[in-house]
Amino acid sequence: MVQDTFTERHFVAWMYKSSFTVFAKSFSFVVCFLGLCYGLSGQRDTITWQTLQQLEYKEAPHEVYGTVYLPVFSAPIKRLANRKVVIRGYLVPVDKTSWALSQNTYASCFFCGKAGPETVIGLNFASNPGTLKMDANALITGTLIVNGTNVDDWMYSMRDVEILSIKK
Repeated sequence: MVQDTFTERHFVAWMYKSSFTVFAKSFSFVVCFLGLCYGLSGQRDTITWQTLQQLEYKEAPHEVYGTVYLPVFSAPIKRLANRKVVIRGYLVPVDKTSWALSQNTYASCFFCGKAGPETVIGLNFASNPGTLKMDANALITGTLIVNGTNVDDWMYSMRDVEILSIKK
């Protein structure tokens, strides 16, 4: 009789352990599958300003401006075109409704002549970002647009921009 009780306890413990193992393996598979799906659809590359500065300029004729300098982008920049990226920089107002992200603060940004056009990204937010403060250090994500032909538009811009965090 003692042997039967001992065997029953082991059987129940084994069943519990087996059920838990099957559940854990199934749960792990679902989590991994969802992670893989999210990774494929939500994959973002973290980029740096140094990467965006890997370019050269070439002279080109222009109907309105005479001669202009157009960017010739490096292979790493070309690979980032039209991809979701993450970058950190300073929020700089362009006008009452438009913002840009700059490598530098407003006092030394591209508009003031202290840096090149490759140090600023025009921003098109996915939704209203609310009240923003000039020179806020922001981590943002969006789709990087690379422009090497239209001198009247941003060299770099991002669409569907979301602010991930702002350092205070």
